[in-house]
Amino acid sequence: MAGLAPPLLLALFGAWCGTFAWGASSPAGAVAVIVLLGALSVFGASWRDPLRLGDVGRLLPLALWITVAASAWASPVPRAGWMAVVLLPAFLGLPGTVERCWRREVDRRRGLRALAIVVTGISLWALLDWLILGTPRPSMPLGHHNLLAAWLVILLPLSVLPAREEGRWRLTGLAAGALAACAIIASRSLAGLAGLAMEALIGFGGRARPRWRRWWAVLLALVFLLSLVQLPRVARIVAGKDPSAQARASYWAAGVKGFSARPLLGWGPGAAAWTSATFLDPTPGVNPWGESVGELHSLPLQVGYELGLTGILLALGLTVLFFIRRILEREEGRDPGLLGSGLLGLGGGAVASLGSGALAVTALPLAAAVAAGAALAGSGRGKTRPDSRGPLWIYAAAALLALLRPELARWHYDRAAAADAAGRHTEAEAALESAMRSDPAFPLYPMRLALLRDRRTGARAEASQLALEAAERGGAVPSLWLVAGILGAAAGRPWGAGALENACALDPLNPFPPFYRMLASPAESAAPLYGAHALLAEPHLAAASFFERHPELLQRSLAAVRPWPGVDAGWKETLLAAAQTNGQRGPSSKIELLIDAEPETSLSLSLFRRSRWPARWPLIQVRQEAVDRLGLPAALSWRGTSPAAVRAVPCLQRSTRERMPLTR
Repeated sequence: MAGLAPPLLLALFGAWCGTFAWGASSPAGAVAVIVLLGALSVFGASWRDPLRLGDVGRLLPLALWITVAASAWASPVPRAGWMAVVLLPAFLGLPGTVERCWRREVDRRRGLRALAIVVTGISLWALLDWLILGTPRPSMPLGHHNLLAAWLVILLPLSVLPAREEGRWRLTGLAAGALAACAIIASRSLAGLAGLAMEALIGFGGRARPRWRRWWAVLLALVFLLSLVQLPRVARIVAGKDPSAQARASYWAAGVKGFSARPLLGWGPGAAAWTSATFLDPTPGVNPWGESVGELHSLPLQVGYELGLTGILLALGLTVLFFIRRILEREEGRDPGLLGSGLLGLGGGAVASLGSGALAVTALPLAAAVAAGAALAGSGRGKTRPDSRGPLWIYAAAALLALLRPELARWHYDRAAAADAAGRHTEAEAALESAMRSDPAFPLYPMRLALLRDRRTGARAEASQLALEAAERGGAVPSLWLVAGILGAAAGRPWGAGALENACALDPLNPFPPFYRMLASPAESAAPLYGAHALLAEPHLAAASFFERHPELLQRSLAAVRPWPGVDAGWKETLLAAAQTNGQRGPSSKIELLIDAEPETSLSLSLFRRSRWPARWPLIQVRQEAVDRLGLPAALSWRGTSPAAVRAVPCLQRSTRERMPLTR
């Protein structure tokens, strides 16, 4: 029954422990590690040449791992790449494991049937979730439409292979291919559609049977017709008016800047999530404030950013050599159709990866490893002498030991989140302290503990120190510097203003850093500029009760708004007119800082691959009557605002983000 192992891995990772949201939990993370290393140990793989690249080529995986380890060692945030360093050998060895499982024809047949069932189930799940529950696009269970489309693109060519058989299993293969194609098309993922179109074009033009060519022609025609429907969006993208494309362009520009800053070894594996804000120039109306950019939305760019030119050349060389070796073996292999389908899936996934770099969502690299293993299984010839499993067992044991404490810390973190949600705050603090002891370099844990400690009377100094430690360990995560700055300024720490400057420079659309920077030094000459910046980012702040004690500072801040470049003059006049009548006392409320409020912008989920922990932090007291009167959109989040308005904010004028806080 070894043939069922690869599809079972796909089902486990694709439906739970490798998905965007569910895969971040402690049980899912532990199961993913144990199952991945267990499969490698039980079924084995060639550790001398896991991808069968030849005498010279077999050194490429080792060279890639050495590059990843060296990049992590030189990184300003080495903790971000710990999982990549430990688990990269497992993912590189997994194709060899799949080959072992599918070496016998009967195992291949059973495995491909089960794989078709898995793809059918995931596709149905996505389509029913979309049609019945009314989600905007099919995305479940992977968690995002681009992730779902990429996963299905990789596996679709393999899922249709049971259609080669006679009888009921033929229908299973056809159903899997049809449902996967429908889910990809319904997702409206341009990268996924491009990958599907490439597969259909190669499948139609390849040396396939006439019956298969007809099916590929139908799929190609469907993709072509859908591309006509997408023409208006393509036209908006070309004209630079599509918000999604504009956001991606800002991520790509940040990736290019980051690559240029460290071209040899990059910023380290996993570092894009923790450092890319240093190079991101947000666009009003496109990038929201408080955005958590977990990846650069292009795998080649992300590899270059994180591993530098050395890493991207090794990864590209390994991929090209793997394709060349398999193509040369196609006619003499056990199953040329399986080999071709595996390569076709990898090629489609490569096209889809141009629009996504979510390697941390492990369902995707696992799907690619299964497709590569299918190509190996199809290209194999006869029996080969197996390598000793001793090195694999040693590696698996070492990897488990290396990941034991981080996974234990994740478990404590999940316990803390559950205890806090239930109102057991003391228990939550104790669990977070245990998490910090198990994984002291992980920045999310001290930040969360700082927020809990801040609830205690007289514990603000301790909380501010914890927040500073979190911000320094996290590198360039705006939210960490914001929490540190707010708590540090409230505790009277001398570094509080600098932390707020960092938060402001890393997220200039956020209203909280400039407002608290103004609060920290209201008599400073630059205070009105910080006040104006805060009002442009959140006009409701003009109703802050703080200004009742400092009316002259409000007037000077409003005066600084008037000449601010790139902001609509009508918006300015409306703000000035509404704010001039402020000052009347009455019922008050508080403007809150929301943390982990939505999955798309979750700090814990997107940047740190930990379960969401929604929190509300009431910060700024405002007069409700004045808030109702100030019904303006935020100028810095309005599409009519020019990027020049962002470039004029004082924290960017005072310093260059490339010099802070990573390289200080």
